[in-house]
Amino acid sequence: MKGVDDISQDLGLMRVEDLTPEDDEGNMEYKWCLVNPSRERFMQLVTQMNFRLLEGQGEAIYQVGVEDDGRLRGLDPDALEASLHSLKRMASELKAETTVICETAGREGKCAEVLVRQTPESIEDYHDLRVAVAGNVDSGKSTLVGVLTGCGTLDNGRGCARSQMFTHKHELESGRTSCVSQQIMGFSPCGEVINYTGVRTLSWKDVIDKASKVVTFFDLAGHERYLKTTLFGLTAHAPDYCMLLVGANMGVLRMTKEHLSIALALKVPVFVVVTKVDIAPDHVREQTIQQIVKLFKASRKMPVIIKSEAQVPMAAKNMANDRVVPIFYVSNVTGEGLGNLRSFLNLIPGRQHWAECKNEPTEFRIDETFTVQGVGT
Repeated sequence: MKGVDDISQDLGLMRVEDLTPEDDEGNMEYKWCLVNPSRERFMQLVTQMNFRLLEGQGEAIYQVGVEDDGRLRGLDPDALEASLHSLKRMASELKAETTVICETAGREGKCAEVLVRQTPESIEDYHDLRVAVAGNVDSGKSTLVGVLTGCGTLDNGRGCARSQMFTHKHELESGRTSCVSQQIMGFSPCGEVINYTGVRTLSWKDVIDKASKVVTFFDLAGHERYLKTTLFGLTAHAPDYCMLLVGANMGVLRMTKEHLSIALALKVPVFVVVTKVDIAPDHVREQTIQQIVKLFKASRKMPVIIKSEAQVPMAAKNMANDRVVPIFYVSNVTGEGLGNLRSFLNLIPGRQHWAECKNEPTEFRIDETFTVQGVGT
């Protein structure tokens, strides 16, 4: 059987030479050069950017130095800097911010991939992304969500981060989730995490007021006893993606396969996070990765191991086709791999087109019912 490095090299997904030809629809735009456009041309470019932002629900990706046919032509350093400056001026006209995601080599110079994100004018305008967190019991789901949505501190290895996720007393005592818990993670227009104050955990209102993109995590139960609750979380909350957690020291277990089968049946794109890499021996971690790769290949998916931040943008773009399955290594105690995962969450696009639903009848989903003595249901 091939090793992890061989699999990653065979896939070769992250090192493409040219891009596919530009699509007239969608939120991605190719521009070879934007040096000193005329006033009339500048306004045309602003109008075009506005269309791309509308297509991406407030987010757009610009490929600078790339021709319309996808050819990576590239620009010299001065021309690239001037083009990025013009792009920033265009974005400011639409109250948006630009962030250079990565730079790649072209035939005649460098190309840049730029994220353009609008600053929401009201609370209704922020970009909402929903992620269901699934996986076997004790795989570190609540701990990972606690670290991602906390104030920026890591877990202490004894359950500190997961305590903020629990709702019931028995969950605190057992350390296991039995209901669907929700937490949010906010990104600024420049891609910075709003939650990370380093001092205290922000309220949801504080995060939403400052964020232009909000990732809502639904922490699902991993125990077989609560499978019905997990199924409810994967259906009723209409997640954009499923984050499947696998403990590096545990391997792929039966409930891991069960949760994956449900996500695939619901046609929810999946990405994998391998946790506890700091305590798993190398040979055990290798076996776990081999099991994951075999599992997804059997489902006709293409697993790709994310080893560096340079691979993240391509992985995020390919999530939309529901064929690529990125795999991340993380440790909630040492912080290994968390930067790549945050960058990925910042870049992956939403799948729900809420603008198309505005004229549809209002639908309200009931999460839970309670019986209070003397009051009723």
